[in-house]
Amino acid sequence: MSHHCHQTAELRERTLARNVVWPRRTVRRARCVAWLAVANSLLLLVAACGCRSGETWRETVGNDTSCIDNIVCKVEHPVAEVHPVAWSDAPVTLRQRADLEAIEYRDMSLDEILQIALQNSDVLRELGGTVLSNPAAIRSRLTGKLALSDPRFSPEAALSAFDAQLKAAAFFSNNDQLYNNPFFAGGINRFQQDLAEYELELGKITATGSKFALRSISLYDANNAPGNTFPSAWNTYVEGEVRKPLLQGGGLQFNQIAGPGSRPGVYNGVMLAKVSADMTQTDFETSVRDYVNDVTNAYWDLYFAYRDLDARSRAMKLSLEAWNRIKARAESDLESGAAEALAREQYYRFKADVDEAITGRISRGTRTGSGSTGGTLEASGGVQTTERRLRLLIGMQISDGQMIRPSDEPLEADIVFDWDIVQQDALKLRPELRKQQMLVRRREMELLAARNFLNPRLDAVGRYRFRGFGDDLLKQGNSSSVPASSIGNMLDGDQQEWFVGFEYEVPIGYRKGHLAVSNAELYLTREKIVQREQQREVIHNLTNAIADASRAYEACQNSLNRYLAAKEVLAAYEAQDDEDIDIEVDHLLDAQRRTVEAELRYFRARTEYAVALKNVHLEKGSLLSYHNLFIFEHQSRVAADTGVIAETVATAYDGNKRETTSDSADVTASVGDQSTTAATTATVSESHSTAPRIAPAVEPIDAGTAKPATSNPFAQADGPVPTF
Repeated sequence: MSHHCHQTAELRERTLARNVVWPRRTVRRARCVAWLAVANSLLLLVAACGCRSGETWRETVGNDTSCIDNIVCKVEHPVAEVHPVAWSDAPVTLRQRADLEAIEYRDMSLDEILQIALQNSDVLRELGGTVLSNPAAIRSRLTGKLALSDPRFSPEAALSAFDAQLKAAAFFSNNDQLYNNPFFAGGINRFQQDLAEYELELGKITATGSKFALRSISLYDANNAPGNTFPSAWNTYVEGEVRKPLLQGGGLQFNQIAGPGSRPGVYNGVMLAKVSADMTQTDFETSVRDYVNDVTNAYWDLYFAYRDLDARSRAMKLSLEAWNRIKARAESDLESGAAEALAREQYYRFKADVDEAITGRISRGTRTGSGSTGGTLEASGGVQTTERRLRLLIGMQISDGQMIRPSDEPLEADIVFDWDIVQQDALKLRPELRKQQMLVRRREMELLAARNFLNPRLDAVGRYRFRGFGDDLLKQGNSSSVPASSIGNMLDGDQQEWFVGFEYEVPIGYRKGHLAVSNAELYLTREKIVQREQQREVIHNLTNAIADASRAYEACQNSLNRYLAAKEVLAAYEAQDDEDIDIEVDHLLDAQRRTVEAELRYFRARTEYAVALKNVHLEKGSLLSYHNLFIFEHQSRVAADTGVIAETVATAYDGNKRETTSDSADVTASVGDQSTTAATTATVSESHSTAPRIAPAVEPIDAGTAKPATSNPFAQADGPVPTF
């Protein structure tokens, strides 16, 4: 009996020893495998990071904050970086008369000004200090690129939802647990296990919303369960899975509009992203148009400022001569002291006007949106103020020792527009209307996407799997009874599994879906109402612009005739004065005032006519092409390759296409070609009209007064000038 008990105890000890030895061996083996897998994973990560891996690891793992510390230091102790372009020469003021008279002039045409402006148009400058007060609202040359590179709403960002995704995971665990009942641990009280799991998955969402996944999973399990075939074993399987939405969320149309996985009211598909990018491009076109409009306004403001200075300088010279004559007579008791004082008062009035015309008061001048869409002529600044404003707009140095002087003259031809054709051009070419049309199309697509949420969610799901089991992951000598390699066993194809099913989900009542449809319908209705009102506003402004151009032309005729009549009166008084015929001094001085006022009104009318013609082209959407300027739009390469982005809309037509003169002369049009560059370039040409020009009722006495001044307008009048 005692011998039998001794054998039983010895058998129990051997069995226990066997059960203890297996886990120790398997633990060491599993740890080696785990560390090897970790090392391989780290090597793969380092290789994937490439040359930047060292820097990335220092920032993410080593918590290197040197870069951000440098930036924070600059924020806490800011020192503004001064760009060389900001420096300028000191301004020449009225106190520097000698410098004013010796200043050099740079005669420039409007074409040259626009070329310089567009070459320096990294930022589309606006008057009124917007770049300081609201720099975020300023558009630049990079506006289109910023929209196309937006990682949230650009077409590329929308396409990224369909990119293939590669996932990899590795998990390692060690389990050591005591059981009160050996039944739950496979016949032992203490269960010890080393477990490792490796997963690799490649997933892809198709254009119709279907999800495909190819997945490989390998499980390593080493434990001390007495019933194991192997102390450690590998389970490997490769499976393919597909999920196809049949109702809600399915279809090419919905996924291109809303994008995969979208929710009601939140849509960011490829088509909507493309429309948003096109709207941004249209906004950029509008900004370029307004910028060209402001530059043109500043050019004509400067033209009138020089004309204003020329006229007032001549008036000051005439008043000085009259004062000197009257003063000499008064000293000889041939004139009263009151007459001399009256002549002196007029001289200083004209001198103050000349000083004002040289420097001018600080104002914004003629600008976009002031009085009309293109701006109504204000011309309130002097030469220096207006010239600095033009320099600011075109990106030139604010002061460089020279003065820009316009060399172009306002058009004298009587331009008559064909209303039917001009109206069609305005409704077709205005970028604001094209943008609103894009917004209407966007709302229509959003409505289509919203209606998809009135369907229940029904997905078809399928999975097919190949399994493998073995003592090792990869090893030769596989047999049908005892597989040595799990991968080899899987490749035999003996263990295959499949799974097919349907998943159905429906919200009772479709509350959110009906809200989405109602909201989309209301937005669509609103945009159509806005579109209608915008078209009415465009036609209203176009009507005003054409009427104003006609008014300005008639004003040119009337002002010229008035100027010629006033000049005849002045010449008659001066002739009588030269012949010592007694005349009233106030009549002579009044004739001088009337002459300068008539001359100023004539040149103001000519400038208004130039601005009015420009405004007509702006209202009908042809301002850029009127100056032969074209925008070359940037088109996304990926969108062009996939065919998602439609062809871009031509940005400009030749403004002379629909323009006719009073003798019904037709002018042909040209369409600007598009390129894949984002730069804005300019080409300029000049056209001559054969239409009737501004002409007086009688021939002018001195036609030279209608030509640009070539002398220095800052030069003072000759003769004795009284001092204070």
